[in-house]
Amino acid sequence: MRKLGGILLAVGLGILIGWGLYLLFGLAFPRLPLPVKIAFAAIAIGLILLLASLGRERYRASKEEKDKFKEVEK
Repeated sequence: MRKLGGILLAVGLGILIGWGLYLLFGLAFPRLPLPVKIAFAAIAIGLILLLASLGRERYRASKEEKDKFKEVEK
């Protein structure tokens, strides 16, 4: 159930972010061809995903570090 909820959340957010980027690039760059707008949107989404995965990885690594030294007295 939790995975399904996460998938639905990700799909919904992806659609909203994609639509927002489409509107943003449509208003900001009205004369650019559609493939260029799609390429810019793909680059932006890719950067966001990379930063999110990096943050998630750093969070997990810090959590493992805490668990490693949990029994050490201060």
